[in-house]
Amino acid sequence: MDQTTTTTTTATAPSPHAALPLARRWADEPAPPPHRAPLAVPPATPTGADRRHLATAALAALLHRYTGENELLVGTPDGTVELKVTGDATGAELLTAVAAARPAPAAHPPMAVVTDARSPSPPGPTGPASPALHVPDAEPSWEVALPGGWFDAPAAVQYAHHLQRLLTALVTQPDTALRDLALLTGAEEQRALVDWNRTDEAVPAPFFHEVVAEHARRTPDALAVALPDARVTYRELDAAANRLAHRLRALGVRPRDRVGVCLPRGADNLTAQLACFKLAVAVVLLDPGFPGDRVRFMVQDSSAAAVVTLADHVDLVPDDRPVLALDDPEEASWRTGPVEPVSEPVSADDIIHVGYTSGSTGEPKAVLARFGSARNLIHGMRTLCRMTADSHGTWLAAPGYGMIQVECFPVLASGATVHIPEATVVASPERLRSWLLAEGITTTLLMKPMAERLWALPWPKDTPLRDIRVCGERIQSWPPAGLPFRLINLYGSTEATTVASCDITELGLSLGDEGRARLLPPIGRPICNVRTYVLDEAFRPVPPGVVGELCITGDGLSAGYLDRPELTGQKWIPNPVSPADYPVLYRTGDMARYWPDGSIEIVGRTDNQIKVRGNTVHLGEIEVVLAAQPGVRQAAVLAHRDAHGDVQLAAYIEPVAGRAPVVRDVRKALRQRLPAFMVPSAYLVGDFPTSTNGKIDRKALPEPPRSRPDIDSAYQAPGTETERALTALWEQVLEIDGIGVLDNFFELGGDSLRAARLTERVRTELGADLEVGDLFDRPSVAHMAELVAAGAPARAA
Repeated sequence: MDQTTTTTTTATAPSPHAALPLARRWADEPAPPPHRAPLAVPPATPTGADRRHLATAALAALLHRYTGENELLVGTPDGTVELKVTGDATGAELLTAVAAARPAPAAHPPMAVVTDARSPSPPGPTGPASPALHVPDAEPSWEVALPGGWFDAPAAVQYAHHLQRLLTALVTQPDTALRDLALLTGAEEQRALVDWNRTDEAVPAPFFHEVVAEHARRTPDALAVALPDARVTYRELDAAANRLAHRLRALGVRPRDRVGVCLPRGADNLTAQLACFKLAVAVVLLDPGFPGDRVRFMVQDSSAAAVVTLADHVDLVPDDRPVLALDDPEEASWRTGPVEPVSEPVSADDIIHVGYTSGSTGEPKAVLARFGSARNLIHGMRTLCRMTADSHGTWLAAPGYGMIQVECFPVLASGATVHIPEATVVASPERLRSWLLAEGITTTLLMKPMAERLWALPWPKDTPLRDIRVCGERIQSWPPAGLPFRLINLYGSTEATTVASCDITELGLSLGDEGRARLLPPIGRPICNVRTYVLDEAFRPVPPGVVGELCITGDGLSAGYLDRPELTGQKWIPNPVSPADYPVLYRTGDMARYWPDGSIEIVGRTDNQIKVRGNTVHLGEIEVVLAAQPGVRQAAVLAHRDAHGDVQLAAYIEPVAGRAPVVRDVRKALRQRLPAFMVPSAYLVGDFPTSTNGKIDRKALPEPPRSRPDIDSAYQAPGTETERALTALWEQVLEIDGIGVLDNFFELGGDSLRAARLTERVRTELGADLEVGDLFDRPSVAHMAELVAAGAPARAA
């Protein structure tokens, strides 16, 4: 592995206690006393060694059911034993294995311990979060003790309660498989499946485009869209949508067709989408910033009947599809065409959006979002953010994704104004804050990286901003106290729209400093008419603190993947929980756990799907494109976090013998095939380490070093004080050593977020008022030094 462009901190191996439910990661402090809870000895419990074997077996069974681990270390009065526990083993088989186990030195402390009167404290070292089960001989009751610094008192009660059920089952049902032993009571199942999912709520019948048309009738002069250089009323927006619908109909577009919309954020994009909805046509969400190959694939894969775009982007569209370029002089007549309302009948199960997400086969896959799911989502967001006609919302998200349903559709459905800034505003936290304040924005939606930068800035107490919805990635830090607006964590996916929400400002305040230090923000509870379950492999609810797969049902689900029935069948399954209410259950692939109040926390993924700059990325798709390049024998892609917490992708390449690829050529090929957020910033070439089964040992792949990558420009050292100062800033922001003054910022792994960070550093430390656009024009230290030398003093943010 010898070529790279970036580096991140090294991840440490997880503690063997990391999966223990309800365990909390506390800072170093004096250990408080343990929490204790009694449990009754079941009838016919043996005595002596057999009693300790039963206790050990029950504790091992509980750990297996709680964590899903098959190889367990359990401390006993005689020492630590290693047990292999599987769900298909019976209680009798587990007891036999416990009796045959012999204590032996172990690499890690035990995950839990059994003590007796002979050994009230377990022999040898134990882990800091090791629960203890005390089983004195001939006593009428046993006792569970949990370390007070890692667990709370209700956790001890839960452990004792579930151990009690497993102890009884091991004695009374010895021939039952461990996976089939009942862990939760009926009341606990009722709480998880029903009480925490009381989300039924009436949603008004009209669909989004019908609501917008109604606003155009009732408040025609109300401002619908505010742009830097234009204002569009509801009358103008609805009239333009009707005119465009007539033009699309004349092109041969019919109800239930699909039409690609390849337009930047703006009034024309909203007009095109509304026109399609009026025709009962699904919009294929496209982004003119995508590579041409990707856009053409989406158009062909979706069987789009036509594409609406601008003249500058016509070359992105396949030649065999009708194209309507809205700014083409030959098509200008549509803007003065018939304005009579168009309204084809629409049902909840008709498709409103076709949105593409990353696919493990190397090709993106299309998700079919329903009109009904969009209607429910829009209602939920309006209610959550208390939107009215006086609200001022935003459209900041990229146009090629379904985030438009979450961000600006609820604003328009409220009869309020959607504000759309210039592109440079979106990339800079300081400029975005200034714009939000100047425009009087009351509600907005931001991807997690930008939201974290924004909430760290100072805010006036009288800001009109009431809430920021945060989405895209798992939030890993709490906002500071005293913010004058709410921060609402949203969880969802293209397949299931928005699923859950949590006001992390209010929750963080209630937890206090100590609680925030010990817990990560959850995704909260399901929104209206959505039900969420954390289930084990047998689709049974798990107890609070226990990790399972998050599954979803309700009105928010999409209709599946376009023309991929096998994959759809794997993710959308018959509902085993409440089929009478909703027949389909969606498996998210996210691993989660309940908090004791029913809030849900995401803890990981079942596969290698991640979020990069708010976009869902399947690393396998990038690997397929990498492996197709000349000289590449096999490839792997891993996600690392840089010093700022941002996700950075690293590509690992094993070359064909005697034919190593040129990294800069590989990078260029990926840029032609993939969106910018999917192009790795680091490339390492060398032989892969393998595991015993011959697969790539991804855990053994090295962290990328900080050395300068192989790029097109020849190295040239800085020659002036300004160039040296700028080079130092570049190296800090990009986390790369040895940058030359002619190197291209984006070839070094830079992106828009890092560009914004760099220009702000230049403004703060060198006093030059540079714009992000300056870096995009000529992205080198040498050019930036020229601008700094000629620059005016920095303006206030």
